[in-house]
Amino acid sequence: MEIVVVSDLHVLCRRSRWRAHRDALDALAVDADLLVLNGDTFDFKWSDHATEEGAVAEAVRFLRGILETFPRCRVHVNLGNHDHYAPYIEALDALARRQPRLTWHPYFLRVGNTLFLHGDVAVGAVDPEQLAVYRGKWLHKKRPHAFLGRVYDMAFRLRVHVLLPRLFFPTTRTLRRLHAYIYAIGHGADTGLEHVYFGHTHVPVRARRFRGLTFHNGGAPLPHIAFAPLRARV
Repeated sequence: MEIVVVSDLHVLCRRSRWRAHRDALDALAVDADLLVLNGDTFDFKWSDHATEEGAVAEAVRFLRGILETFPRCRVHVNLGNHDHYAPYIEALDALARRQPRLTWHPYFLRVGNTLFLHGDVAVGAVDPEQLAVYRGKWLHKKRPHAFLGRVYDMAFRLRVHVLLPRLFFPTTRTLRRLHAYIYAIGHGADTGLEHVYFGHTHVPVRARRFRGLTFHNGGAPLPHIAFAPLRARV
């Protein structure tokens, strides 16, 4: 099975440059059997839409467009923290019921020897109960005040968004937390698992071996951060 996986597009957020990478994604996905949108595909916290309804409607249009562009490809959506958002979840579930090639899960997807998950267990939520509590804070999260958005724009211009993920999510600690969570949900190397694809940290990881598993992170399409859709063969 040919699988393409992409994390952290942050569609809806003006700071994301996902459109600049759409051709690369399309070139891979056109021959894929499965496209995994691996969390934070949409960013409802920093959405530019004036209304919740407008943001959710755009997210649904994006997914419909993916399905139409790749008519032979199945699409699976894992949620991340920025799109673990109650109005979107309701719309996503409704869309999946109408579209047999679309599936979704709040946390992960296992295909053969490969596991796909967003990776926000890197914040320290290393068992399912802790992750559920953390995600619950995002279900009805309100957008920040416009002033905070301007502060965040300034931080991007100063490249703070490049420095902070590397400080908060050093790779070895991140992989240790991912490893603990993977075993907590019963998908360790003893079950035949070999590869883990994750996002969230915005720090690229290229086939890094850790405690018997190989980890992959394609980065994020944000200014001054490396990003690439990844390919998995299962």
